[in-house]
Amino acid sequence: MNTSSRATFHTAKLAGELLWGEKESTLSQRDGPGWLRSQLLRAPSFNHGFDALNRRRFRSRLPFLLVISSVAIVALAYIFGMAWWQSRDAAFFGADELWVPRSIDVLITLWLLWIGSAIGSFLNVVAWRMPRGVSINGRSRCPRCETALKPRDNFPVLGWLMLGGRCRMCKLPISPRYPIVEAAVGVSLALVGIAELYRLAIPHQWNHWHGGPFWAPVVDRFVIIVLIYHAVAVATSWALGLVRLDKQRLPVNLTVFALLAVVVPMLAYPTLMIVPWQTARPSGWIPDGLHIEAVMRVVSALVAAGLLGRSLASGLCPTADPKLDPLGQGTTRLLDLVVVIAVPAVVVGWQVIPAVVVVASLIALLLRKVVRLQSDMFGFFSLAMPIALTLQIVLWRRLHGAAFWPSDETSHWVILLWAAAALASPAWLREPPSKPERISFGTEDEPTEEKPTEEKPTEEKPGTDEPAAEKVMPGDWDDSRESR
Repeated sequence: MNTSSRATFHTAKLAGELLWGEKESTLSQRDGPGWLRSQLLRAPSFNHGFDALNRRRFRSRLPFLLVISSVAIVALAYIFGMAWWQSRDAAFFGADELWVPRSIDVLITLWLLWIGSAIGSFLNVVAWRMPRGVSINGRSRCPRCETALKPRDNFPVLGWLMLGGRCRMCKLPISPRYPIVEAAVGVSLALVGIAELYRLAIPHQWNHWHGGPFWAPVVDRFVIIVLIYHAVAVATSWALGLVRLDKQRLPVNLTVFALLAVVVPMLAYPTLMIVPWQTARPSGWIPDGLHIEAVMRVVSALVAAGLLGRSLASGLCPTADPKLDPLGQGTTRLLDLVVVIAVPAVVVGWQVIPAVVVVASLIALLLRKVVRLQSDMFGFFSLAMPIALTLQIVLWRRLHGAAFWPSDETSHWVILLWAAAALASPAWLREPPSKPERISFGTEDEPTEEKPTEEKPTEEKPGTDEPAAEKVMPGDWDDSRESR
């Protein structure tokens, strides 16, 4: 018996003694490994642990399987259902002939969702690293075990689902904020892409006939340029909102990039104006080559953003005083608020931005009640701005001709009414007053006095609106891995 066979024999003998309590094991040199496998599979403890491990793995991957199955079911239902519905009115086409056009719709939608969620993954990096002065270059790592993430783990949304919400190495939980942001940005950019590729969003644009069975996206230079411009604007607005949601000040680099990303393309390519800067649309107005009007459009939008930001400051940053305290915390919040409003204002125009602000304020109230995050109303309002901007771009054509929505084709009174509503929005955007703690020294029937608390001076965190002693609450960035 050679050395390897002897080792196999003694290993099998030891396994039999441990599993079944056998002191003597008559094994031959030939059937030792097979006997060991049979004993391990017969062991109750081994089978129980193996089954528990399989169940745990299945439960961790169940959300991933549910998402994939749901997407497949919805896609197939759209392809076959829409083809059947359109074939009823088409005398010359059968349902089987319309499967290919509807499959193209599904592929375009999935591609836009993937691109948008990948951009959302990058915005997670921007929102986490830039306010803290960390470079956005380099591979993503787990902040706890410092392990570089694998490429398959970086896949937007699905990577988090495949991991079961935990790091592959240290098994510590990953915040669900990452896939939520990726999914939200993906849906937002996908809606913008679908609306503009199928020519459903831009006002005064040639209406593509979408009632026919062979409708398809129309791609030309104008559509591609406008789509890229609007996608960059929406993504930039998301980045600003995510930074402010963490009570972080907007980095200077991000602020400069946000303003340049929406101003410079419009000045260089005036067709991006879509609507004029005047209150009434001039007869036969075409934005091609109108560089002077593009300058007026940008200036009017920035002025409107400044006025709206100053009016909202009474609710979102009441301590702002640009005259007496130009470098104070409240003034910095005011400047951030103006930047958050300026990006959508340049894109959609000063006529519409009051309505967008009102819609964003209502969405902020809803987010504050639904989303459990340690943020202030300013953070929720900043996060609501990209949502309101997305809705405005997607529904732009339908809202542009509505009598109740401000535009260059509606009455001046409509614009004034929405501006008044925007000026009144600080009434419901104010932070709720904090209740003082009551300390009781007697029974419940006895009157108690509020113990005055001395306010201790707190050192302000550099680059944030929070005191240095405040702890990071669960659900924030620090309880999860660093994003992709």
